[in-house]
Amino acid sequence: MNQRVSHSKLPEFGATKSQTSAILYQEPTLEETKPQHKPVIELVKNFAASTLLMISIFSICLVILKGCADDVEHQKAMAVKHQMQFGSGK
Repeated sequence: MNQRVSHSKLPEFGATKSQTSAILYQEPTLEETKPQHKPVIELVKNFAASTLLMISIFSICLVILKGCADDVEHQKAMAVKHQMQFGSGK
């Protein structure tokens, strides 16, 4: 009765295998270590594009707010006109 019953369905593994690869570490080349600078023209283009985008968003918001304010002023004027025409009800 030297047999043991295994309730696990895991297979029995043999010797452990190494998880490392055969590639050795190499120092980075000079080209890889140089910082990558973007050309000045590309930076200027990106700045101009982002500025234009911000101005556009700000302008659209300003137009929407101005339209809402004009609508409120129009409603107030119509309310005053209506009160003057029909009286205040007192």
